[in-house]
Amino acid sequence: MSINVGDVVASVMRHYTPKLHDNISNHNVFGYHLKKDGRVKDYVHGGRNISESVLYGTNSSVKFFDGYETFVPPTDDQDVIDFAEYEWKQLAGFVAVNSREEMLNRGEAQIRDFVKTRLEHLKANLSNTYATSLYSDGTGTGGKEIGGLQLLVADDPTAAGTVGGIDQSAQSFWRNQTSTVTATVADIEGQMLDIWNNTIRGQDRPTRIYASADMYKLYWSALVDKRRYTSASEAEGSFKGLAFESASVYFDDQCPTKHMYFLNLNDLTLRTTIRDVFKVCKSRDITNALYSVTPVEAMMNLTTGRRASHAVLIDD
Repeated sequence: MSINVGDVVASVMRHYTPKLHDNISNHNVFGYHLKKDGRVKDYVHGGRNISESVLYGTNSSVKFFDGYETFVPPTDDQDVIDFAEYEWKQLAGFVAVNSREEMLNRGEAQIRDFVKTRLEHLKANLSNTYATSLYSDGTGTGGKEIGGLQLLVADDPTAAGTVGGIDQSAQSFWRNQTSTVTATVADIEGQMLDIWNNTIRGQDRPTRIYASADMYKLYWSALVDKRRYTSASEAEGSFKGLAFESASVYFDDQCPTKHMYFLNLNDLTLRTTIRDVFKVCKSRDITNALYSVTPVEAMMNLTTGRRASHAVLIDD
């Protein structure tokens, strides 16, 4: 009996789709936590761009008062809310099967195994690209890449340029915290505490800390015999972190060298067009060749509405 390869590919893909993003994000500690902490959200508003609310400025009607004292209501627009706008970014790859491969894998079980192998290969490549992009500055591939942590939590947030369409040089409220130090084992804990304190606003504080190999090793060495690791529940996904204040410190191999990011994941979101992030499209035959392809695509971007709640510690 003749086997329709396209139907088998589609069947394998449909079965694999619900876990595709989990399998991709699980290769990267930051991506894993975005998913685990509920910070991957499909954007229900639609539109050409992603809009995030930004609160800033003061309300002139707020004051202490005595008894029947009157208030002076605002007489003009209060600059307390704006929107940051982010562009959609697309990431995709293909599983391809040519006619020779189809003929050499004639049984349905053989075809399924063959397609699963190809899908695993695609998943690995999507994982690496996705993980790297989460730390990017958004300029890669001619500006088509995700605007990652090097954009949202910039080394120099006073430099000329816009983030989310807002001029960071002109608008002081729209800057992340940053500190450049000479990091040593003797000083790293104090340097981390300084930038931690600068980032706290009331109950708002960093929830996760991500470090490059060198910065993680400095902190690990500084703790000597007082190391505290995260609990078993926090170590899900084989990512084990060190404790610092109320957050955990994780080594992430995608984190830029000599960097340590203090992030409040309540103010970071991976916006997507669909809940599962990665969508498996219909298989299609290439008209001028003897092979078929099945695309896997995602449309997304990393966004924040409050850059001041994030910080980066840099070793000079």
